[in-house]
Amino acid sequence: MTIPSTKRDEVHWGTSPALDNITVENHILAHTFHSIKINELAPGRQYHYSVVSDGTESPSYRFCTAFPSNEAIRFVIYGDSRGGWDNWQSALQVAQAIEQDTPMFVLHTGDLVDNGRKPCDWVDFFSASPFTHNSTFYPVLGNHEQSSALYFYYFSLPFIECWYSFDNGPVHFIGLNSNPRYAYRFTQYFWLLWDLWTHDKPFTIVFFHHPLYSSGNHGNTTLLQKIWAPVFEHSDVDIVFNGHEHSYERSYVNNVTYIVTGGGGAPLYNVGHSPWTIYSEKTYHYCLIMVDSSVLTFQAKKPDGFTFDLFTLTK
Repeated sequence: MTIPSTKRDEVHWGTSPALDNITVENHILAHTFHSIKINELAPGRQYHYSVVSDGTESPSYRFCTAFPSNEAIRFVIYGDSRGGWDNWQSALQVAQAIEQDTPMFVLHTGDLVDNGRKPCDWVDFFSASPFTHNSTFYPVLGNHEQSSALYFYYFSLPFIECWYSFDNGPVHFIGLNSNPRYAYRFTQYFWLLWDLWTHDKPFTIVFFHHPLYSSGNHGNTTLLQKIWAPVFEHSDVDIVFNGHEHSYERSYVNNVTYIVTGGGGAPLYNVGHSPWTIYSEKTYHYCLIMVDSSVLTFQAKKPDGFTFDLFTLTK
């Protein structure tokens, strides 16, 4: 598959649809992957933007910058969108429902595509994910990404990108790499300890691909459970989100809530029920979360808008 290159690429942006500012990509030779850094953005603001490549302009879209700790946020998390099996129809239904909920940003627990080394899979993913135009996107690596260079070309993530953290509103978010090549490295483990120790947000959410607790086809990630679960328990982590199982399961273990959210479009798996399970269901879905300085409200929603699981956490 040949992707045409462009010679001049711009982002037109501003706080109104007038798009009063223009930032031009600084490159000399034509190429196919593009990145433009916009400076002087204010926190907690909505911006409008369009992309212009060689004179061809996209529609106008929007994004929000990170909000201060005292402001509420609204975001979505889901996983396992890889949809080659049904030509991305199930993934598109989930993504369109996410778009209707207009989240400020979206987290993904991995396995975005069937084969991360195939450019056409990434084209299919973005074509079936219309919400990405208007929501900042934070994925983590699943096993199907295969740590492909394409993943790192398409996404510009914080820190070293394989794992990272960021703050938005009253929440500290930590994205980890649970693939065996990286999961057991001391560098990630000690970085995690330091990151949890040094942040001061009211809520902490961690997300990665392989579930520590699961009643589905794959079951628990037992060794990682022994390494990471005690860290989460002793660091006041509120929720851990995972994928890998193509189903939904909410569990509660030692004061930590664990959510398996793998219903983003891949073929669904059967799910069981274990002593730690509060709710489980074989269904396509995504999770919508609203957080202010003292209350986190969680909804698990099906593509038709039906909320099938709901809970709140308070500080």
